[in-house]
Amino acid sequence: MTTKNKAEIRRLVAAMVELETAETVRIARDLNNRAVNPIDIMTACEQALVEIGERYAAGEYFISGLIMAGEIMNRVITLVAPRMAENVVNMLRGKVIIGTVKGDIHGLGKNIAGALLSAYGFEVKDLGVDVPINEFVDGCRGFNPDIVGLSVLLTSCYPNLGETIQAIREERGQAAAPAIFISGAQVTPEHQKQYQADHYARTAFDTVRLCEKIVRLGLDA
Repeated sequence: MTTKNKAEIRRLVAAMVELETAETVRIARDLNNRAVNPIDIMTACEQALVEIGERYAAGEYFISGLIMAGEIMNRVITLVAPRMAENVVNMLRGKVIIGTVKGDIHGLGKNIAGALLSAYGFEVKDLGVDVPINEFVDGCRGFNPDIVGLSVLLTSCYPNLGETIQAIREERGQAAAPAIFISGAQVTPEHQKQYQADHYARTAFDTVRLCEKIVRLGLDA
């Protein structure tokens, strides 16, 4: 990456952290037009989202700020997703259900992961936010996914996370699929073990890499 593009990437992060919609989109468009790797652009935005989340946790930003950040991110995704797809083999890589567990209405990270998975060739069924256990189970029955991703931000909803995982595990029985992964700003590998999820993904890009690995292992089995 050129020195100029590196400087623009830093400006992109700064603009997004300050929730400057027009400036963020302008910089992202310029970088995209200069054929900067779309993954570099998305990684910069994800870096900004981490800082935005930290400001929210510190009380510097409110829910409205998170909503605005999500809207900005969606606009950037719209810009760069076509170029991301150009570098992906045009084949269906697998089926993934995603959703935020019951009681939690945060969908920013889930939405980013869903957009990236779609760009990388996965068929994605997004159940939305505040999803009851039975909707995850019904989704597994009707959609027959290879993978189910559960998102949670509020620690108060961790019991719902655990109950949802157990319900999906009971539904799949002895079958290998669907694999279950969890993700969220406060979620850790320890929570994966505690609630008996199969996998853990820290970031949206980690989600893509994880899903690719799961499907690849399934095909090789």
